[in-house]
Amino acid sequence: MTGHDEALSAEELKTLEGLLARLDGRGAELPWPLFRFVNEVVATVNVDLLVQDAAGRVLLAWRDDPFGRGWHVPGSIIRHREEVGHRLEACARDEFGCDVAVADRAMAIVQIFDDRGHSVSLCHRATLRGVPGRRLVTGDRAPEAGDLRWFEAPPADLYPSHLVYRDVLEAAGRGELDGGAPLFTQHVGRRDAARDAPEGSISSDAALA
Repeated sequence: MTGHDEALSAEELKTLEGLLARLDGRGAELPWPLFRFVNEVVATVNVDLLVQDAAGRVLLAWRDDPFGRGWHVPGSIIRHREEVGHRLEACARDEFGCDVAVADRAMAIVQIFDDRGHSVSLCHRATLRGVPGRRLVTGDRAPEAGDLRWFEAPPADLYPSHLVYRDVLEAAGRGELDGGAPLFTQHVGRRDAARDAPEGSISSDAALA
């Protein structure tokens, strides 16, 4: 870490420590500039929901942002200290506007390198439990951000960062992902928020609060 410390002045490091102390682990409330900074310097962990119907069609959402536009597998970043299951449920409500049944085990682990940095996504199979609360488009109707559409095969206009899902769907079609990807999880340690020092401390033998 010495090399990184030397790249920043003492005043800059103090500013970073102050920001961490004010946020107090509330990763979900990061302002956009700070969220963008975090994305570019460390890998983020996400959940993606691959929703399919009985005919094998995939439900994709339209995305249009500064990084590109196109159809993508709905997903969401895992927030600080948040359980995967809670994030999957929140993702379903936000992206589909209804509940979904989600497989316990991720079918694939997908990593993406793009203009935002490095992300690792836990991709779970899912099926709808009701009617989507988002607009469903068909035919040649021009989609808007958040719209949904069923596809029998990956469309040509996939979101740039989600081109990798062509490979995931092909592998799933060949039955290569039926067993799912094993995920081993460890929760240990917690920040001592009672300390006055912004950097706090980590106790390796304390339960995660």
